[in-house]
Amino acid sequence: MIYTLCYVSKAAENLDASSLEEIFSITINKNTKRGISGILMYGMGNFFQVLEGEEQTVETLYKEQILKDPRHSDIFEVIRKPTEIPIFKEYSSLFTIVKTNEQLAQIKKYLNQHRVDSSTSEKLGRLLKPFLLEI
Repeated sequence: MIYTLCYVSKAAENLDASSLEEIFSITINKNTKRGISGILMYGMGNFFQVLEGEEQTVETLYKEQILKDPRHSDIFEVIRKPTEIPIFKEYSSLFTIVKTNEQLAQIKKYLNQHRVDSSTSEKLGRLLKPFLLEI
């Protein structure tokens, strides 16, 4: 069974474009090596991340690194549960960084076409709306 963890957090005010690129690069490399799929987005001073993988791996990453990372605060967990069908199973086998409006539109379209369960899809849809305002 796959474990899904999704959160939104407020980015530190001192993050610049170079810092964000470093976060994106490290995240995609480390999560892919750990067998974690999902997405990471940044918009309007907030991070939105979905992590999917083996429960212990996801929980260890979350507790030991994400919660302790000073580059963000006010972490709000949206989803934290085992799931039979990963949300991003058909999207990519690798961890994905969403940087462009086109990628954001593709995520929205994908979520509409691959609804896992209504409550999870609705939560993700509501969370994506502020990011979609930038399109």
